[in-house]
Amino acid sequence: MKKNNILFVYAHPDDETFASGITISKYTQENKAECHLLCATRGQAGKPGDPPLCSIEQLPAYREQELREAASLLGLASVKLWDYQDKLLNTVPVDELVKRIHQAIEVLQPAVLVTFAPHGISGHPDHQAISQATTKAVQTLGAETSVRKLYYATRPSNGPFGAIEPPFSDPIENITTIINAPEYKPQVAAALRAHKTQHLSVERVFPGVPSGGFDAVPPSNHYILAWHNLPSYSVSADKKEADLFEGMGV
Repeated sequence: MKKNNILFVYAHPDDETFASGITISKYTQENKAECHLLCATRGQAGKPGDPPLCSIEQLPAYREQELREAASLLGLASVKLWDYQDKLLNTVPVDELVKRIHQAIEVLQPAVLVTFAPHGISGHPDHQAISQATTKAVQTLGAETSVRKLYYATRPSNGPFGAIEPPFSDPIENITTIINAPEYKPQVAAALRAHKTQHLSVERVFPGVPSGGFDAVPPSNHYILAWHNLPSYSVSADKKEADLFEGMGV
C-alpha cells in the first residue's frame, strides 16, 4: 500500500479545484501525499466562454487542456479522464462506474478517497452520480484494499467559512474535517483561472478571481468522513480532523 496516496474522484474538469483545491495544493506542495484525479467526463455540456474561446465541438479538448494546466498548478501526480457524456453520468450503470473505480484503486493503491457529498454541493446530477458510485466502490472493496478512508467534499451551511444554503451543504457540526491552508489561496486562484472557458462559473462562485484576485477563494476545504476501516477510530463534532491521514499513523 502506498500510504500517502489520495485519489480524488470527481465528475468534471474544474471540480477538483472548486471542491478540493486547497487540499490538493497543501498535500502536494508540502510533500504530504501524492494526489491523483479521476474525472468522469470532459465537461462537454459546459459553456465555451463569453465571448466563446472555442466551438462546442472543440470544447472537450479545450477543457482537457485546461484541466491539465490546473492539475500542474495544483501539483496533481496524475489525471485520468473518462469519456462519459457530461450531464448524463446518472444514466451510466452504477456498477460500470464502480468497476472502473476499483480498477483505479488497484493501480494507484490510495489510502484515502475523496468525492462529492451525496447532494453534490451544487446539486448537479453528475456530482451525485459520481458520489454514489464512489461510495458503492468503497463499500464493495475486498478485505485487502489499500483504502482506509472515504471523504465527502461539502460546504458548511453555517459557521465562519463561507456558508451556503441547504440542501446542497451540511451543518458545520456534521463536518468532521477541515483542511485549512490560506497560504495556498493564490495557487488555487491560478488553477481556477486555468479553466478559462468556465470563467463565468468561476466569477459567480469566486468573484474577482478571473481578473486576477484571490480574496474570494475560501481558506479551507470541508469534508465529512463517510467511511473508514480504522479500528477504534472516531471523530466528533467538537474535535474536527485537520488532516486526511489522521488516525492512520502516517
